[in-house]
Amino acid sequence: MAHYFGFIPSQKLSDMIDEAEHLIYTKADVDYYPYRNALVQQIARELNDNFLVRLVQTTPNPERKAAMGKIATTIERSTESMLKVLLGKDSNEDILPSFYFLENETMFIDNEGKRRVGFKLTDAQTETIYQGFDAVTEDHVDLALFKQGLITMSDAAMYHFMTRFTQTLKLGMIKRRAIPVTKAAIDKGTGIALNRLLPQLPDDGVNRLAQFYRPYFIELPNKD
Repeated sequence: MAHYFGFIPSQKLSDMIDEAEHLIYTKADVDYYPYRNALVQQIARELNDNFLVRLVQTTPNPERKAAMGKIATTIERSTESMLKVLLGKDSNEDILPSFYFLENETMFIDNEGKRRVGFKLTDAQTETIYQGFDAVTEDHVDLALFKQGLITMSDAAMYHFMTRFTQTLKLGMIKRRAIPVTKAAIDKGTGIALNRLLPQLPDDGVNRLAQFYRPYFIELPNKD
């Protein structure tokens, strides 16, 4: 079996994906970069929305909700700023690696036939994440294992959407400097969430957190 992390895209994002695929495979005589740029920006928004914003909405404690809201906003703004720097008026030929990465490495169909946006997990990542989430039950919570599962999940998302995706972009040294700056801002926000807020949660709050993320993990038969 293969394991994935992925969210169901909004109708807006799904339509944008269909449009981009149509342009590429019909070899439409248009500039691809506006479609690539808009698609990437929308994926970033919805990733943050699924990863953090909706989580904030499930938090009943006003103080924790406010703190998580600030983290979500910081990460969203940092990502938007980075994308504005990185995504430019590239040639159609230079756009293609990004499109193919998004299509082949960032989208998959789940067991219910629904399109998901995400990525495949390695066996090691899967083991650590599942071990962490299995350590959270109504009867017992192993916070250390769960925290490691969340760290692995976050690192996997960061590696896929930031490190691997930006490798498909044709960038000079100056533009590439925006990547570690943004990563540092996201790491800081994630660190606050994991090291300050997570230990403050009661067991029912940790269970609520685990229940929120579980539907994003999908198990599929191996393609081969």
